[in-house]
Amino acid sequence: MEKSEIIVNDFPRSPISESFRLFRTNLLYLFEDDSSKVICITSSNAGEGKSWVTANLAVSCAQYGKKVLIIDSDLRKGRQHRIFKKSNRTGFSDLLKELRGKMEKEKIEKIEEELKIKIQDTEINNVYLLTSGPVPFNPSELLGTANIDFLLDLLKKEFDLIIIDTPPASIITDALIYAKKVDYMFIVAASRKTKKELLLNTKKAIEAVGGKIPGIILNQIATDRRKEYSKSYQKYVLEK
Repeated sequence: MEKSEIIVNDFPRSPISESFRLFRTNLLYLFEDDSSKVICITSSNAGEGKSWVTANLAVSCAQYGKKVLIIDSDLRKGRQHRIFKKSNRTGFSDLLKELRGKMEKEKIEKIEEELKIKIQDTEINNVYLLTSGPVPFNPSELLGTANIDFLLDLLKKEFDLIIIDTPPASIITDALIYAKKVDYMFIVAASRKTKKELLLNTKKAIEAVGGKIPGIILNQIATDRRKEYSKSYQKYVLEK
């Protein structure tokens, strides 16, 4: 039987779940202004756990009573459908094609209908998922020409929190497209794995296009070091 990755739901008393509750508290404090509803989670490189962090943060926020939507915007190697065990035959990549050009009445109505079909509920109450969908021929171009602002404005009417899972920012430019479209961007770094220089470059690249980074999420901490890091809320701040 495949092991579940949703630790927050399956092991609510674990140190990992407690860390996500702390992250949730800090995030909701940032969102005291009700107009703030959208965050983006990325990383510097592959394998640092951004999709796992996205899923568990979403569940933690849903447990607090928030209606949460995950958008899997990793159009090449999306993982959210595997984490939540959902179909990926259709998804975000299909929707992006409809989000190009002028938003006329007929197109808006079509997009609203498509969203009803493509957004899937999950086994977790109040967690919804828009999977990445089939891999398109030109992911970056498709994302760059889509009217993402219109889509997010539409979704903010329905959801309390939208979390966008993007590809690693140092490998593909997709994450940078969201920098000025979302309220905050978080970078996931792997303990003793992520190179500080690469992380700094990712941070600078996001800030250069107007992205706001409240903090770095430190992931994959060895068990014997968790107590040490818990004293500093399992995160660290990069030097400017």
